[in-house]
Amino acid sequence: DDISPAAATTTAVDPMPPSLSTTPDGWTEMMGKDLLMKSLQPPENEENAIAIQHQDLVLVDWVGFKADSPTMDSSKSTIFHKAQNVWVTVGDKDVVPALEMAIRFAHEKETLLVWSHSKFAYGASTRTRQDYELPSYSNVQYEITIRQVVPSEERQQDYDKWTLVATESKKNLANDAYVHEWAGGQGKSRILYLYQKAAKELELLLDSNNAQTDEAAKDNDATKAVTQQKQKATELLLDCLNNICAVQLRAKEYHASKAAAVKVLERDPSNFKGLIRAAKAALLDPASSYDEVDAAIEAAAEQASNAELADVKKLQTDFRRRKRAYEQKSQQMYAKALNSSSGKKLSNDDETKDKGETAATKEKEPEPQSETAATMPEQPLAFSWSNWRTWPWSTIGAYAFQLSMPFVMYYMATRARKNNSATGIVPDEFQSSGPSPSFESDEF
Repeated sequence: DDISPAAATTTAVDPMPPSLSTTPDGWTEMMGKDLLMKSLQPPENEENAIAIQHQDLVLVDWVGFKADSPTMDSSKSTIFHKAQNVWVTVGDKDVVPALEMAIRFAHEKETLLVWSHSKFAYGASTRTRQDYELPSYSNVQYEITIRQVVPSEERQQDYDKWTLVATESKKNLANDAYVHEWAGGQGKSRILYLYQKAAKELELLLDSNNAQTDEAAKDNDATKAVTQQKQKATELLLDCLNNICAVQLRAKEYHASKAAAVKVLERDPSNFKGLIRAAKAALLDPASSYDEVDAAIEAAAEQASNAELADVKKLQTDFRRRKRAYEQKSQQMYAKALNSSSGKKLSNDDETKDKGETAATKEKEPEPQSETAATMPEQPLAFSWSNWRTWPWSTIGAYAFQLSMPFVMYYMATRARKNNSATGIVPDEFQSSGPSPSFESDEF
């Protein structure tokens, strides 16, 4: 069920060109000179051969070669794609446009040769097979054999059966593309398209089966058949949803991967693949919390078998390593910020200390003194009421003025209030500019 390449070009192709012209050497021009088709082996009974129509289900074999021009001998080129017994729904973009166009204009039991410009094949993308990788912008050639055709009308008559066939083929084609056409992510869109298309059809089928189960409740044989189809459809749907999750993981779209895993678990809460991929996506998603990751891993561990426990333990080890690294980094950042703050303080203290030492040094430097001053001992100032005339009145007066100011201002403010009260004057800053608010009403 698990997968792995990427995509072909999504060049739009007209499913029914207005006219097909034929070149002198037998090639039919489907898209001018860029897409040519030639019948190698027509059907045995051409008159009664089934012509393929839109939405027919077709069983096809094909072999693909790199071919720079239609005249190139494909036997001398390396095979880049080989497929057998593949069901293709015409018009659903199951295969690259060159293949789909050729199938659309073929007949049952017919073998065709198709040459295509790169724009109707893989374009800038690539495809690998064993040790060979088809280069980007390669023109290609296909040899195609139409084995069986199921017309759309017949599909509708046995809808459940053919829907399961078509959706399983889409899943297998997407699996193959995941492995061989990823091309650095260029094939992602086509792979997702195939899985999502299959999942949507399977959801519709399951809804239809639920209704049929109610109708066939009294018929044991009918109920058994519907139950088997429902089980098969559920398995395919879970595979497709799980693989969508894997594609998003590979593309490093971790939030989208978690969303896809949620869809799996909505259908099957005990699905181990859904749980383990949800845990991986949560672990790698920067928006996830460690509590979320821990809960996801624990849920996966509860549903893991003995063979699957190794995957869970590996994820737990990775989780613990990441959490420990995060905590260590956080501690280092905190310590760095703390040291930076302490360093600034120490620097300021050192600067202050240096300044203090410089000032102290300056104070200690001897000043030239007169012989009398050097020999005279210092006399302390004597303050007594008996010698008040010798006090330093200029210094005392300045301090006395500063101390008296608060008392003077208090006295002046008190006088001003008394005068205002006597005259009834209210200062402007205390006057209201509008009516006083009333709180009697419930309205605010």
